[in-house]
Amino acid sequence: MTDHSVQTGQTRIDRSRSMGLKLILVGALVVLLGAPLALVNLLAWERANRAETVSAEVGAAYGGAQEMRGPFLVLPYTIDREMEVRDANGRTRREMRTVTETIVLSPDTLHLTGALETRILHRAIYDVPVYEAGLQMSGRFDTGAAGDVLPEGGTIDWTGARMIYAVSDLRGIGEDFRFTLSGRRALRFEPQSDFDRLGPDGAAWRGMAAPVANLRPGEAFDFEGALQISGAGRFALLASGRETTADVTSDWPHPGFDGQYLPDTREIGSDGFTASWRVPYLARGVPAAWVEGRGYTLNQASTALFAVNLVTPADGYAQVSRSLKYALLFLAFTLLMFFLIEANGERPVHAAQYVLIGLAQVVFYLLLLAMSEHLGVWAAYGVAALATITLTAGYALTIFRSQPRAMVTFAGLTLTYLVQFVLVLVEDYALLIGSGLVFAALAATMFMTRKVDWYGMTAGVEGRASPAN
Repeated sequence: MTDHSVQTGQTRIDRSRSMGLKLILVGALVVLLGAPLALVNLLAWERANRAETVSAEVGAAYGGAQEMRGPFLVLPYTIDREMEVRDANGRTRREMRTVTETIVLSPDTLHLTGALETRILHRAIYDVPVYEAGLQMSGRFDTGAAGDVLPEGGTIDWTGARMIYAVSDLRGIGEDFRFTLSGRRALRFEPQSDFDRLGPDGAAWRGMAAPVANLRPGEAFDFEGALQISGAGRFALLASGRETTADVTSDWPHPGFDGQYLPDTREIGSDGFTASWRVPYLARGVPAAWVEGRGYTLNQASTALFAVNLVTPADGYAQVSRSLKYALLFLAFTLLMFFLIEANGERPVHAAQYVLIGLAQVVFYLLLLAMSEHLGVWAAYGVAALATITLTAGYALTIFRSQPRAMVTFAGLTLTYLVQFVLVLVEDYALLIGSGLVFAALAATMFMTRKVDWYGMTAGVEGRASPAN
């Protein structure tokens, strides 16, 4: 055995064994790089919270997310009830007391028409969609329904009748609430900060109330109302009528519908949307009339909402967050690609070089986050990906000293970032695609390392056999 053959065999043994250790190193490095990725994720979360805070501040000054609830007719009545009272000596006894309670009536019919004109407000780098809404309403009340729920012995005080209407933020109201009964009686609404007299839950209501004069027992009447209101982000209406229909139009091309009822019909285009609702009595789940605080409350009735959200398309922070979910996976793919090129070539890749390659991929997500706030998420993704691919492929050229291997690196990275882009777009299929990619990467690793002598046994045999030659 010559010194040269022994040295060659030993070199092959050392390289084979080092590849096994290198693969373990790559796996450990992927785990360790999870720490800086977590910091980028935290930064993305902080920036998203900052954007939400700014949107909330701007939106609040414009009225915020508005919910319109009503109208409801409130009828006070008196009734004698046995109550527990305490005398001067501290003894309790039961006696009859006259108390005032409240009946709440829903409209028999209610039709709502809302028209939203939107615009974008700017603060620093943030855009906040706001709206000016014109709300028209019409319908009919039948006070005869009060007799169906009036407790025996109760007497309605018709002079104390009030019409109430709740709005999330009264600051958004642009002009007086115009409301007429039967086309002749105009009601004058005043701000009312609480409705404590309506029952234990009434204090949660904020809005307006107007006395209804000259209301006769059992009277049925039509009503019409008009309200100009500004808000931001969300526009919600309450299906307060026994039968409720609504039509909402807007110039905003990206609506999102929520609440208990989705539109029966909708048309969405680049110039805006039109949506219509019809909520029948049984679907509403709210009685036509009830005694407040005795089995049912206004707060319970206020859940029968349907709403439109002014959705901002391609929310940059949401897309960056989704991209970060796959960061470790694609970081592993990148380092694995370098390992496979090294395993099938002659030039080794130092551990420090693996660290730098991994850090370059981490910086991609930082660039994506920073540039998405100014360029938009998709343009930012393209610029950040191109910069990272070019940097990493150029570094591969200096490592492998081979233009073909550098081109393979460039192509592999391009494919990796394209696939990640697709995963961000098709969230519903992300698990399926990701699982397939992991399987494909494992299969490629097994195939490309099938001839690697992990223990270096072949090299050792060749070294010992050389004297026979």
